[in-house]
Amino acid sequence: MKKKRGFSIALAMIFVVLTLSLTACNGWFSNNPDPTRYYIDIGKVDDARTASIVANNTIASCVRIISEYKNVTSASSGFVITEDGYVLTNRHCVVRYSSTGNDTPMFGSDKPMSANYSVVFADNKEYSASLVAFSSSADLAVLKINTLNIPLISNDAKFQALVFETERELYYGERVYTIGNPENIGLILTELTIASPAIRLNKNDMHDTVILDGNINHGNSGGPLFNAYSRICGIVYARIDGSSKDAYGIGCAISTDVIIDFLDSIKNADINYKTTPAVTSSGEAA
Repeated sequence: MKKKRGFSIALAMIFVVLTLSLTACNGWFSNNPDPTRYYIDIGKVDDARTASIVANNTIASCVRIISEYKNVTSASSGFVITEDGYVLTNRHCVVRYSSTGNDTPMFGSDKPMSANYSVVFADNKEYSASLVAFSSSADLAVLKINTLNIPLISNDAKFQALVFETERELYYGERVYTIGNPENIGLILTELTIASPAIRLNKNDMHDTVILDGNINHGNSGGPLFNAYSRICGIVYARIDGSSKDAYGIGCAISTDVIIDFLDSIKNADINYKTTPAVTSSGEAA
């Protein structure tokens, strides 16, 4: 008799669990307009919060870069690295390789030609910019926001500068984030995973590449790579194209070390970028 009663109780409990599971999947009740309201994936709560914090800490320093030469326009990403308006991006976003083997600003054929550059912030404020320096081997470039002759903007206008991470190394499986301008639809946050902190993709490469697992699209090039502390840990520069490599969801980034080497090599500008702890390149406290 006791065995039958115990069996009946077990069946009843199973029925209750199944009922609750089904109603939870359906939003508890069929007329609930938001079925996710009562169903939270606990494993993703912390990650979502981190992504939100990183985005809010950094979005004011991320920009869309619009490059125009004659009637040809391209859109990419970039980010502010100094308070006086120096912006970092990829060389291939603002410079094209000419038929003579020389880098030329935006779509030049056989000699350097000036292009028009604009940087657009998240609040849609737009400024013209000038090309300051670039590196073919590192695929990096620096623009300077032009603040002269802009109403209500003084020449010493201060922008919110991001800080380079120099104390923490990237590791396998680390969650990182980028804010970029894929397909020129606006600044978008993308959560990524470090698939490898350093790989030499080709024997002729000048530096290792950070491999990213996640969605990198056309226009993300030049976007900052952030760690969970909202510090720059790289710059996105490419994706491995499935059409030619039979691979999808694999992105590439340049490490902070390579970026800093490039910035330090620039002789025609005083670029006082910040690192962790927040100290400028000239050694002064931020």
